[in-house]
Parts: sequence; C-alpha cells; structure tokens
Amino acid sequence: MNFLNLPTGSRRYLEIARHLAAEIQSGTYAAGERLPPERELAQTLDVSRTTVREALLALEIMQMIEIRVGSGVFVRDAASRGPVQIAEPDTAPPSDVLAARRLIEGETAALAATQATPEQIALMRRTNDTLAANIDNVAAFDAADARFHDLIAQAAGNDVLAGFVGHLWRMRESKMWAFWYDQTRHPNNRRRSAEDHRLILRAIERGAPDAARTAMQSHLDVLADRFYDLKL
Repeated sequence: MNFLNLPTGSRRYLEIARHLAAEIQSGTYAAGERLPPERELAQTLDVSRTTVREALLALEIMQMIEIRVGSGVFVRDAASRGPVQIAEPDTAPPSDVLAARRLIEGETAALAATQATPEQIALMRRTNDTLAANIDNVAAFDAADARFHDLIAQAAGNDVLAGFVGHLWRMRESKMWAFWYDQTRHPNNRRRSAEDHRLILRAIERGAPDAARTAMQSHLDVLADRFYDLKL
C-alpha cells in the first residue's frame, strides 16, 4: 500500500495506525525506540497532526506503543503488545465528537435561552453549584457536568436534539476518549469548566440565545484545545 495516498475521511487515522503498526512489526521502529514527533509524522504521511494523534491513541489502546505524556511515544516490546489487527472502533475519534458537540450543543444552548422554564433554570443552577463544589471530587464533578449539559438539551424543547446530545455524551465512554480525558483531569481544568458553565447559565438566565451559543461553543473550544495541545 502506498501510505502517501491513503483514503480520506474521518477514519483516516485508522489507516495511519495500520501503517505505523506494520512499521513496528517489521522492525522499522524497534522495541524501546521513540517514534518521531507528531509534527514529523504528520509531514511524512501528509496528514494532519490530529489524524496522527488519533492513530497514536489507537496504537496505545492496542498496547503497541506507550505514550508518555511530555516525554514522547515509545514502542513496546513484542511480549507486551496487543493483537496487530486494528478494527473499526465502536465510536468516533475525539476530534469528531468535539466538533459535533460544538455544532449541536451550541444550538441547544441557544434554544434553551428562549425555551427554558424557571424550574428548568433553577435545576441547572443547582446542578452547576454541585459541580463547582466538587472540583476535587472527579466522580461527582463528572456526574454534575453530564447532568448540566443534559438539562440544557432537555430545556431546548427538541427531543431529537436532546437525543443527539445524549448519544454524543455516551461516546465519551470509549477507550480512546478515556485515555485522552485521563491526561487532562487537572483541578485547574475543572475550575475553568465550572467558570465556563457559569457563563453558559448566565446567558440562558438572561434569555440571550446568541450569548448562550457563544458561551457553549467557547467552552467546547477549550476542551478541543486541551486535546490538540496535550504534549505527547
């Protein structure tokens, strides 16, 4: 296969993962060797750094490589590697999920600003208070985070959109998402998310759809930046 002419599309990272796996299997990259930096791999393979990053996450899940955040990506020895076959994942990569959330949740926030009842807003407020009070309790914070976004989706008054939001949040249960998210679980990041939520809620309380949309999209842009900026 000519890996410089790979098919396009959201699953392109799988082709890159297969190519890198073949290089590891052939000994091009030896056990214990550090892989080239993301930027270099992206230039060599003529793909985006996001595609390379998601390919590396797939290989980490297969246990073919070890991602040492801040130090680099290293080839595991053969005895500790997983199976070579790289199957289609059961969910989309983080970049696709975040892009879809930005589009859909931006609109549910805007709709909630015009449709939410006082009771729904009060419940959002209590949920966000719970989130802000649990910066150091990851499980409680995550539960309140999911609940807050679900309440906004329900307040939008569109069951189809609410269903889409629920589906996107369930995608966070994938191994690829979990590996990335675990690297960004810093208290300062949770504090920033709590502040973002406060701005989203304030726009909904004011009945300002444009401000609510912007606040939600800005919040999701911050999450995307954490994915793109993580030092592998």
